[in-house]
Amino acid sequence: MTAAPHTSLGTYTKSIHAGRKATPRNDPEWADRRSKQQAGRYALMRTAQGLLWKKGDEWRDQARTCWCCRSMKREAGTVSVYRNEDGSGSSLTGLNRCGNIWTCPVCAAKVAEARRAELNAGLVSHLKAGGGAYLLTLTFPHEADHPIAELLERFTNARQRLQNSRTWKRVMEEAGRLGSVASLEVTISQENGWHPHLHVLIFAQTNGFHEGDPINDQGDLLSPAIIELKHAWVNILLKTGLGDLKKLHHMLDHALNVRGGNQAAEYIAKYGRDERWGQSSEMTRHYTKQGSAGERDGLLHFTPFQLLTWAGNGDEWATRKFIEYSDAIEGKRAVTWSPGLKKSLGVHSDQTDEEIAADDNPMPEQIHVGDIDQEQYQTLFRHNRLPDFVRYVAQSAVTQADLDEYIEAIKTTPATHSGAVVIKGTFSGRYMVQ
Repeated sequence: MTAAPHTSLGTYTKSIHAGRKATPRNDPEWADRRSKQQAGRYALMRTAQGLLWKKGDEWRDQARTCWCCRSMKREAGTVSVYRNEDGSGSSLTGLNRCGNIWTCPVCAAKVAEARRAELNAGLVSHLKAGGGAYLLTLTFPHEADHPIAELLERFTNARQRLQNSRTWKRVMEEAGRLGSVASLEVTISQENGWHPHLHVLIFAQTNGFHEGDPINDQGDLLSPAIIELKHAWVNILLKTGLGDLKKLHHMLDHALNVRGGNQAAEYIAKYGRDERWGQSSEMTRHYTKQGSAGERDGLLHFTPFQLLTWAGNGDEWATRKFIEYSDAIEGKRAVTWSPGLKKSLGVHSDQTDEEIAADDNPMPEQIHVGDIDQEQYQTLFRHNRLPDFVRYVAQSAVTQADLDEYIEAIKTTPATHSGAVVIKGTFSGRYMVQ
């Protein structure tokens, strides 16, 4: 087999820009699409709050997402409103955020961008030093009647057994593995149910698996070392009850997949493109997508936020599945760096998801439009106009008078949602305190 080409920093940089459609900041269609996406995330957040609220439970026992953007920071007292100069978005500062990337579309988008930047910086540093990267994916057969909580527990056990196995340790040592970043993803299909899977970006030597050229257009790699990993993973799946002997050949072909070099770089580039939300995002963008997660084994898989979209339109199946997912995924980490890897790569960031979401400082290029008080913000919330408001600010608002007139106008319409917006609140653990 021909040796795999060296993945240089220049190659990686080119892969980021290859195939990317230019989106000049003065393009009205691009700006409109971006602001529409942002408004959609706020609408989905409100849907999630309605689904996750448990009637009769104390407010402190409700899911964190139920309180996202419903309390003002103690030191604020007002909500400051900013807009992007190009009309592509807006931001609200002075609000408490939940930081739950699994069930809050608004926080998920912000956290995902920060995680993307961290991972991108780490990969650039590694490639610049002459290293190589591999994208390894772990999955397993699943059926429609498998509860997600049970699947996640078994999957976690299987992953740990693989990484503690002699085969894994030996293959990774021979590959010169510096460390890895693991990203948990959960999708669902109506035919086969929940599909938890793990993407692992491995920082290693170039040609660490002694692979040749990709064996197909998808960039899949194969070598004796990768075949060993495939067999080890399938054996573990069978032992942990996640495998099926009737699907042995299929499992050997698809349960563990490795792509590398340029392919890994291309995935990093993909999940940094906000305008390509509907396409596959292997490491951090997946928990922000609102549509199809792609096709697997001839079946369409969907993200939990697509369930949220359907649930908002009255779909009972989607409602049940989203609530099941929310209960099972609570407390799980989405992106995990192996110990010491960030330091080795010069990535200086240890913020939690909650800390990233809470940092609502405006971007330097944003323009301050004005401020709204608690009563005005509560009007937006009770009339369910927050999604429309953030889009209006992005596209039309220029002065404080614009904000005041917009909110005053909607006071004449009936309120559609109950619940107060709390001033001087803060999050503590799972709940909000006054």
